[in-house]
Amino acid sequence: MKKAWKLCLGVLAVSLSGITQTAYGNSDYPNKAIRIIVPFAPGGSTDQIARLLSIRLSNQMKVPVIVENRPGANGNIGASQVARADPDGYTILHNTSSIAFTAAFQQKTEYNLNQDLAPVSLITNQPMLIVANPSIAAKNLGELIAYGKSHPGKLNYGSSGNGNITHLVTYVMLKAAGVEATHVPYKGGAAAFPDLIGGQIDILTDPINSAYPFVQDKRAIAFATSGKTRSTLLPDVPTISETILPGFEAGAWQAIMVPSKTPPAIVARLNQEYKKALNDPEVKARIAVQGGEIIASSPEEYKTYLGQEIERWGQIVKSSGIDVN
Repeated sequence: MKKAWKLCLGVLAVSLSGITQTAYGNSDYPNKAIRIIVPFAPGGSTDQIARLLSIRLSNQMKVPVIVENRPGANGNIGASQVARADPDGYTILHNTSSIAFTAAFQQKTEYNLNQDLAPVSLITNQPMLIVANPSIAAKNLGELIAYGKSHPGKLNYGSSGNGNITHLVTYVMLKAAGVEATHVPYKGGAAAFPDLIGGQIDILTDPINSAYPFVQDKRAIAFATSGKTRSTLLPDVPTISETILPGFEAGAWQAIMVPSKTPPAIVARLNQEYKKALNDPEVKARIAVQGGEIIASSPEEYKTYLGQEIERWGQIVKSSGIDVN
């Protein structure tokens, strides 16, 4: 009887061990390369931050951390790929605010945001910078608005995707000013800047970290930023709030998600590793010099923030009548 009881305990222990391992992931995680899926083209704002952090993560976790770009459909191609991936912590989505806009527009996707993806952490937030080709007739925001009003439909503006923040910030700004312009979407900001410089598009909105270098070397001129206050990088450039639309504020935030059934212990580990990477002095300095703000969070905080963003932009979508479907 005593031997049978010990045998039962042994079986139970093995069973519990299996359940624990299944529920919380293998204790040797990670033991192979981790892929970070960036749903936009190489060289853009999101790609820059993802690659900066991938180096730190690789050093911390002692495995290769590889960035893969899967651009298209305003980030939804990359998001769909991660949603279908094995929930083992080896495929990560470095998403942006575009995922909230997709939900706000109620766009059709191959994934269900609430059911297929789980939040890990917010990463950074950056104000948008509205820039123009130097050959444009207007040299500041006031002149741009005046020119746009006197030449309806003549201006065009680029974005890194239909329905994402680079589109919506410009649309809302011009709409509030009473200017009609043509939208030209690209598969990421890196693809749009050559056309801005070449004069194929007049205006482009992109996160300040990727747009600022073009202003520095005078390949573009800065018209406005979308932050609550003026950027320390461009203190002479006004905000949209102080010039056209009082109280308006928008940022290009970036964050991390994984497939929804990823074990809680792996989600917690990734959250911890990202926070550690974001606290690295060199990373903090590089993000700060690019005009960004670090906003590392818990998974729960990101989930709440995401819901608030979807609701906020959903209201803007309804009031503006924009349709990207």
